Order: sequence, then structure tokens, then C-alpha cells
Amino acid sequence: MNTPPEDSSIARRTVRGSAYSVGASAITIALGLIRTYLMVTYLLPEEVGLAALGLFWVDLVATFSTTGLNNAYIHRPEADETTRKTYFTFSLLISLATFLVTLLLIPLVVPFYPQFDGLGGIILAYAAISLLKIYNLPQVTFLNKDLSFGRIARLDVAGAVAATITGPLLAATGFGVWALVGEYAAGVAIRFLLLLVFKRSWRPRLGWDRGQAAWFWNYGKSVWMNSNLTFAIDNFDDFWVGLALGKVPLGLYNKAYEFSRYPRRVVAGPILSVFFPAFALLQADRTRLSRAFFRSARLMVRTSALFSLLVILAAPEVFTLFLPGVWQPMRLTFQLMIVYTILDPLALAANRLLLATGHPKIVTRIRWLQLAVFIPAVIGGAAWLGIEGVALAADLMMLVGVLLLFRAARLVVDYSASALWRWPILASALVVGATLGLERAFSGASPALILAVKMAAIPTLFGLVLFLTEREQLLTGMQMIWGLVKPQKSTEGIDGESDDRRPGRGDF
Repeated sequence: MNTPPEDSSIARRTVRGSAYSVGASAITIALGLIRTYLMVTYLLPEEVGLAALGLFWVDLVATFSTTGLNNAYIHRPEADETTRKTYFTFSLLISLATFLVTLLLIPLVVPFYPQFDGLGGIILAYAAISLLKIYNLPQVTFLNKDLSFGRIARLDVAGAVAATITGPLLAATGFGVWALVGEYAAGVAIRFLLLLVFKRSWRPRLGWDRGQAAWFWNYGKSVWMNSNLTFAIDNFDDFWVGLALGKVPLGLYNKAYEFSRYPRRVVAGPILSVFFPAFALLQADRTRLSRAFFRSARLMVRTSALFSLLVILAAPEVFTLFLPGVWQPMRLTFQLMIVYTILDPLALAANRLLLATGHPKIVTRIRWLQLAVFIPAVIGGAAWLGIEGVALAADLMMLVGVLLLFRAARLVVDYSASALWRWPILASALVVGATLGLERAFSGASPALILAVKMAAIPTLFGLVLFLTEREQLLTGMQMIWGLVKPQKSTEGIDGESDDRRPGRGDF
């Protein structure tokens, strides 16, 4: 296995990539919130439920057909022209087969959902749009492998802008469920056009090497199982709500679940999009890998906790002020997902670490255990409390996953659980208590005033606790980032602690 690149190369490119990704994520999240608000203003829960079910079946076939090629290509230490050709051809064949299987599945699926009028057409539309991903996904994988995060960030922003223009416009002009299809199509299509014309990382060529194809297949088998288990965990609740409770509860639950995953998009998405390739590059060096993982996990624990507190605790006022009455019933479901909301980015971090270091079988075993907990919990929760019971089942599943994944992460990295969790948990508890006190103190005030007070008090109190308890670490992290970003020939001393080289501190 090749020796990883020098610290300065990986660290500098990773931090700069994080800056690109965080900036792009901030834009796409803001656009996503605007888009979602505009669309729920014009759409009904049953229309959202119909679109969600159609996309579920398309994604199910796509996930079942995947062989983990993208992760395999990033994980592979060396990738020459023959590797790229083999990977692209393999991906092309699988994508075409996926589309054909989806077409055959439509007449088999539709009879099970008599109340979902037009489901077959929605599935067909989503499947046709997904054909563009035959070109998109390999190109983005090449960019990830090369740590070209700035180009990926620009693609994400362009896709978000296109979807934000198209979706609400179609919804406002009365297209109903097809506005959601149009939103999806706009994001995929603009990425296709940009990759084809401006940001192509490699000119597609067909080619095949049996040895490399066999390597992709062997690596991908465990990743394939993990991908399918992950999909089942992420989507079984939607599937069961649609089948057992109907399209209106599915629409409500789908949006509550979507909002609960915003911390993953805000926190885990931009951070792990750059740290996953770094994990793969550092897999031969446990010390440097430990530092990279600790930093990414530490950042996600704190940022996901803060973002989750803002979203969950401000939900009563946000729902009252901004959402139409037909969407109000999902508020409690959304608030019950607080455990899921905080832990989801952390589970993804440990998952990516184990995959990047060549341990997909461990992740697969953990996914099986999560699924074994999740399926009966969803079925029982739906029968007992409806979509609120399903939300509690999601919390339980995520808690089990994080505990098992972080325990498994110790096989490849060293980290301090106390340093990772202690102060954020304390800060979160204090914030929750203070927020409940503010609600009682301002019980007669307008929702707008209460929302303003919460949005000011929550980050202030959370940040103050962390500053008082982790001031040294925060300053060290800022010094490290500045040392990596500013132009310089040498990176010696950028960690601010010349003698302390324990995992989780200093440069990586």
C-alpha cells in the first residue's frame, strides 16, 4: 500500500475542502428551507406522500442494484486509466439494468397501493430522471478521489438553485405532485449539464479489465450489503407508514423526517465529504487517522448538538408562524426525533471511517442489529402511537447504531469518549432547561418574540458553556485551521502544541 501523502498536503486540502463544502452547504440548506417552505404552502400532505412513495421504490431498486463501486473506487489506493474505464463501464451496466428492473417492477407494486392514484407514472418519471445519474455519479466520484471539493461545492449550489426555482414555481402554478418530480429533475439535470460541459473530471471511455472488475466486485459485496441495510434502516419507516397508515400520515411523517435530517446535511455532509477521502488516504497511519477522525467527530458532536437544539426547541414557534394548518400535526413527530437528529451525523462519521479503512463487514453486522431493532419497533410504534411511535422507533435505532459503531471504531482509531461527549452533553442539558424556563417566562408573548429570544439565547448559552470548558481546544483548532489555510511554505507548529502529539490533537 502506498505511503499517505505528507501531512501538509492532506490536512491543507481537507481544511480548504471543508471550507468549500461548509460554504456550499450553507447556501444549499438555506435554499432548501426556502424551497420546502414555499412548496408546503401550495402542496398537501397526500401529494408529498405520493411523491415520497414513488421515489422510495426507485431508490430501492437503485440501492439493491448497487455494488459499492463508488466507495470502492475512492478506497482503492491507485487508480490508473484502466481502473477508471473499468469502473465507469461497470457503473454504466449496473445503472441500465437498474432502470429495466424498475420498469418491470411498476405493474407489480402499484396494486398494493390502491389509494395512491398515479403511483405508476410517478415511479416511471423518477426512474427516467435517474438515468442522468449514469453520467453524474462517476464524475463526482472522480472529483472526490482527487479531493476537488471546490468543484463539487459549485455543482451542489447550482443544483440547489435550479431546484429552488423549478419546484416552487411548478407548485404555485398548480402542478401538484409533479412539482416535486420537477424539483428533483431540475437538480439532477443541471448537474448533468455542468459536468458534461464545464466541470468534467474525466472524458468517459468504455473499457474492461477482468482483474480490476473482480476487485471491484469483491470489495463491493460487503458494501452492497451495507448499502442495502442502510437503505432499509433509512426508509423502512416511510414504507410502513405508507402501507399501514396511508398517504396523509406518510406525507406528514416524510416531511418531519426530512427536517430531522437537516443536521446531517448541515454538519455531516460538508465535513464527511472531505474527510472520507482523507480517511482512505490515511488508513495506513493509525496516529494521523485518529487525529483526523477525532477532529471530524468532535466538530460534528458540537455543531449537530447546537443545530439540533435550535431546530427542535424553536419548532413550536416556527410551525405556528410559518407552516399552513394542514402541516401542524407533524410538529410533535418532528420534536420526538431529537435523539435521531443529534446522533445521525455521528453514526455516519463512524460508518464512513470503517468503510474507508476497509471494514465494511463490521458495518454490515451493526446494520443488521439496527434493522433487527428497527422493524419491530416501527410496526409496534405505528400501531400504538401512529407516526409519533415511528419517530420514537427511529430514535431507538439510531442510539443502538451510534453505540455499536463508535465501539467498533476503536479497531482503527484511538479517541477519548469523555473529551468527545462530556461538555456538549452538559451544554445541551443547560440549554434545554433554560429554554423551558424562557417559555414559561414569556408564556403570554407573541410567537415571533419567543422565537427571537430562543434564536438568540440557545447559541449564546451553548457557545458560552463550550468556551468556558473548552477554550484551549477551541483556540488551538482556530490556530490549526488558520495555519492550514494561510499561504506558507512550512506547516511546522500549526497545531499550537509542539509537544503534545496525542491522537485527536495537532495536525494530521
